[in-house]
Amino acid sequence: MQPDDVVDLTAALVGIDSVSPSLVPGGAGERAIAEYAASWLADAGYDVRLVPAVADPSRISVIAVRTGRGAGRTVVLNGHLDTVGVEGMTDPFTAHVDGDRLSGRGSSDMKGGLAGLLVAAKQLADRDAPGTVVVALVADEEDGSVGAETVIGEVRAMGIAPDVCLIAEPTWLDLAVAHRGYAVIEVDLHGRAAHSSQPETAVDALRALGDLLGEIARCDHELTLGPAHPLLGHGSLRATTARAGSATFTIAASAHVAVERRTLPGESPQLAVDEVQTLVDAVVARTPGLGGDVRCVLARDAWQVGGSGSAAAFSQLLADSLDGVGVRPERVGAPYWMESALWQAVGIPTVVCGPAGGGLHAIDEWVDVGQLRAYPIAVADAVGRFLRAGDG
Repeated sequence: MQPDDVVDLTAALVGIDSVSPSLVPGGAGERAIAEYAASWLADAGYDVRLVPAVADPSRISVIAVRTGRGAGRTVVLNGHLDTVGVEGMTDPFTAHVDGDRLSGRGSSDMKGGLAGLLVAAKQLADRDAPGTVVVALVADEEDGSVGAETVIGEVRAMGIAPDVCLIAEPTWLDLAVAHRGYAVIEVDLHGRAAHSSQPETAVDALRALGDLLGEIARCDHELTLGPAHPLLGHGSLRATTARAGSATFTIAASAHVAVERRTLPGESPQLAVDEVQTLVDAVVARTPGLGGDVRCVLARDAWQVGGSGSAAAFSQLLADSLDGVGVRPERVGAPYWMESALWQAVGIPTVVCGPAGGGLHAIDEWVDVGQLRAYPIAVADAVGRFLRAGDG
């Protein structure tokens, strides 16, 4: 029999290896945990589909749908199935409960949240809540989001028009209502090699790289001098990897640097590309014979909840429901990116809230048992009231 208690269910999910193969070659991936969750949801009365990602059919997500007998709104309950790797961990797939902590890989990020959504979904089915509940459990959140991109497309193709999406990322039961985006920009500098004893015949790409790194640092500092977002602070511009040179006595003919720009709501990826292009152009202009190429290899938008509309209304309901179980949530911003931006980009208002603990992506990951128990109660209550508010 599959467990209904949220702590037992979290332990069962932790026990299923779902390490992302795009992060750890040979990782188990999501099929086993997707099949487990699909079976659990089917037993709870949902119509369930396993959904291979378009970009990589080995990455399996779950879409489960249930419509009550009464008219009402539509809510998506969303979480991700994959985890990061387990290097350095002892017995990572056995959950251990010690006092108020349940530990194991994925316990906080985010199998505790998944368990809470599953239990809440079952409670809503047991109550025959009106409207439609969609449970969307996706693959590959920790890397390329191929699962979310496919699932969002499938939900739209099914003719489902959600009024709000709740994502159970670990927020310590605060309401995350904004997060930063990012753009990863690669720069290649092209110079001319020469023997190090004859520097006048070379175009030194390594020296130009140093110049560019200084420009990036200067630009990053200037970002901190501008207006700050009330929840997210400032954007940032950082060089994260750099390389140049091939031999001790050879002046470098080429250099490469990866630049990460963290963006705020309202800042586009193209803005980040233009900023870096301006810096590269300045370095090239100071270095006769040097060339430079700039390209954006990956970008994700920043996100924030609007001050009105269904996401704001649901946020308030969820805050009230959390208050009812003894939690006083705050509205917070996240410095990192989440898939909420993907849902909202297709017109589905999104809220992020889930149980958490500590050691995310570390060897000592754990989730707070009290938050685990409070979460599905609050979610079922808030979702139920939101669905009923759309009746008639």
